[in-house]
Amino acid sequence: MNLTFKGFLRQYCQELAGEEATSLKRLAERAASDVPRVAEPLLLFAAKQDKTDYLKRLSAGTWLEVEFDSASAEIPKDGGSLEDALERGDLPPRYEQVWHAYIARRHAVDADRRVIGLMREKINDAIARSGATCYRVSKELGLNQGNVYAYLHGGDNSKVSRATARRIYRHVVEGEAA
Repeated sequence: MNLTFKGFLRQYCQELAGEEATSLKRLAERAASDVPRVAEPLLLFAAKQDKTDYLKRLSAGTWLEVEFDSASAEIPKDGGSLEDALERGDLPPRYEQVWHAYIARRHAVDADRRVIGLMREKINDAIARSGATCYRVSKELGLNQGNVYAYLHGGDNSKVSRATARRIYRHVVEGEAA
């Protein structure tokens, strides 16, 4: 999964606003009325689309107008990288929090893959002790045999989710005790 900052901002705005749409107009309405938490990611999302002026016009007459005016003045223009500015801490801390949320989500997959890899070692040890086969485990759990084999014997941590690795582990360990 290759999550871009713009893609993250789109998802984050939708999550916070409780909206499926990515319309800046609709998101600005939600931020101005009942979901103020969406303001920071919304401004960054507009900046990634080069639409900060449009967003400022949409927010005219609301509390967001002043907020967007002051914050958009600090957003890099003319080829400056928004991500670099956030990384350097050039924007107010509430905007940096959005950046940190992105970094955490971007690295969550890598963290899962490490955990899944550690679980693979324990699963393979339990399978060796029990005499079970990859085929039997996948059949009993209703999993794709090719994916289970690629995970357990090929070392491909992307073939199963953390939850599936946990299911395999529990199944093999419980079966070993029986």
